Amino acid sequence: MIPTFLHLLERGTEAFPAAFTFPFRYTPHPLCRRAALIVQEKLQEMGVEEGKMYGVLIVRRGEGLFFLAAYSGQLNGSYNHPWFVPPVVDYLSPDSYFQQEQRAIMAIGNRMNKLKDREERKECQRQVMLLRGEREAAVNEAKHIYSEGKVRREQLRPTATADMKAALIHESQQQKADIQRAKQLHKEEIADLEERLATHNATIHALNEERKERSEALQQWLFSQFNFLNAHGEQQNLTSLFQGRFIPSGAGECCAPKLLQTAYLLGLQPLAMAEFWWGSSSPTHYRAPGAFFPACRSKCHPILGHMLQGLNVEPDPALHYENRELPPVSIIWEDEHLAVIAKPEGWVSIPGRSDQPCIIDECYRLWPHIKGSVVVHRLDQDTSGLMVIAKNARMHHILSQQFERREVHKRYVALLDTPQLDRPPRFTLSLPLAPDLDNMPRRRVDFLCGKEAITDCEVVGKEQHGIRDVTRIIFYPHTGRTHQLRVHASSPIGLNAPILGDRLYGLPDERLFLHAEMLEFEHPATHEHLLFELPAPF
Repeated sequence: MIPTFLHLLERGTEAFPAAFTFPFRYTPHPLCRRAALIVQEKLQEMGVEEGKMYGVLIVRRGEGLFFLAAYSGQLNGSYNHPWFVPPVVDYLSPDSYFQQEQRAIMAIGNRMNKLKDREERKECQRQVMLLRGEREAAVNEAKHIYSEGKVRREQLRPTATADMKAALIHESQQQKADIQRAKQLHKEEIADLEERLATHNATIHALNEERKERSEALQQWLFSQFNFLNAHGEQQNLTSLFQGRFIPSGAGECCAPKLLQTAYLLGLQPLAMAEFWWGSSSPTHYRAPGAFFPACRSKCHPILGHMLQGLNVEPDPALHYENRELPPVSIIWEDEHLAVIAKPEGWVSIPGRSDQPCIIDECYRLWPHIKGSVVVHRLDQDTSGLMVIAKNARMHHILSQQFERREVHKRYVALLDTPQLDRPPRFTLSLPLAPDLDNMPRRRVDFLCGKEAITDCEVVGKEQHGIRDVTRIIFYPHTGRTHQLRVHASSPIGLNAPILGDRLYGLPDERLFLHAEMLEFEHPATHEHLLFELPAPF
């Protein structure tokens, strides 16, 4: 019997994938695109409006071609919809251990609230506050009398007789004693009330500790229930996969783990996978319905690192520069203070996690006498073009200030992966950017938490690139946010047209067709106006 969530996919003209999808950077396979359209039709039929991630997994069962569909987390408050794969762990079932323990923990919380609301305890609190207030007022009044008396006594002492001085001393001692007596006001009553209050609070504290311990134990139990298979049949749970690191809320409830888990349990052969957004989205973080996204790294990277073992997975596109000889860095211009270089695509600006060729290391090789910071601004690894290099700390500081004050002018040329751009010849994009914490190193448009990012744009026109129609565009960035041009181009509320070859926000190609072709600034030492141009190699 075929499960209700295993859907037949008619064979078309698409070639089968040569390897399984690398889930964190991929181009959706045509089979996945076709399956995604079927899922979207189903969601429209169901009247689903809630925005969330959905996923499809193309599988082979014998000679038949099928697909599985999943949604992230819950759909309409449930983990179980017959058309979609089941969750890895259904802890929302009313008779599950999780729900039973949750009810017990909630009952402890209710007991605590009832104890806190008992009239006897509240009356103790009121009386303690009242008596403490009276005591504080008495102490303040006694101190005030003492302070005024002290001023008066200081004025009288120089001309006072011996008897008067003795009286002044006695008065001072009497007023100090009044302060001490005020501090003792209601002491016994307050102590008795606090003791009674402590008895109430001790019970509440004990219940709170019990609730905390049971909540933590239940969380650890739940982590242990999320057991994930891989293609070898090996199994690991969340606790072992995250190896002592913080386990994010919702880990194991995303589409990709649910899809792969179901495929392994049913003995299906995974062929390709893709995830897409459907439904409404936040005004501050717009996601176009039907747009494909990578698996989230924060929750899924450790899980999928295990679950993909045993599959023939596509190589990570981010590693496509490894074992590749890159063109050398060339010096466009230099003097004793600074240099302008041409960075080829593939070079990273500063050292990262990989051993990729790095501009800083190359600068130390080219100019052995320089030390410390040399890179004033950065270009993405995939971007080529002009960079200014400081040869000493003073030049670095002054140039950095010029960039901060937006006194440095830059011009980029790019090819957009679209045959037509419905925009005027010149326009400005102002879309604030923030890190996409679930999908680092990606950035996203965020009107709530993002930093200002402004780009002037000039459309050059349509042209042919191989067999593709693309649009050439000029960018003039006013700000220098990470991935600013790439996100402004790819965002649905930006140009909705990724830069050709963008492996993060679009589709891979022979390279990222983005080039920094002009750099204009004032020389920090000579105050000479400098302008450099380097035509794009495409």
